[in-house]
Amino acid sequence: MRHHISSGLPMEERIGYSRAVRVDSTLYVSGTAPVDTDGKVVGQDTYEQAQYAFEKVDAVLGQAGYTRADAVMVRIYLADGADFEQAMRAYSEAYGAAKPAIAVLNVLPFGLPGMLLEVELTAVRDDRGTERA
Repeated sequence: MRHHISSGLPMEERIGYSRAVRVDSTLYVSGTAPVDTDGKVVGQDTYEQAQYAFEKVDAVLGQAGYTRADAVMVRIYLADGADFEQAMRAYSEAYGAAKPAIAVLNVLPFGLPGMLLEVELTAVRDDRGTERA
């Protein structure tokens, strides 16, 4: 079973992607930028931008019936590897307790001026009602 989750932004329809896609019990959250609905970057540094991006991811998780505890993989794409510690501080505060797998990648600068990172997440919910280990 495949279910598409939309944020309602026109770009999703124009480009042809979903904010997230759930297949069975797995939720794949698209790359999440620290950008508000007006297309403006939120946050002055990597830490603040990461906090905002994680808040946006949390909203998608909630919309789909998932929580931070369901996260199994987090990917953080940094425009500057020197910002690693700031990104890890925000990540640890948001998802450290869930202890998902993580990848941090240094990428070319993003197309939007001032954007320092993007976050991607995969979550799995155990729909069988069993306890998590």
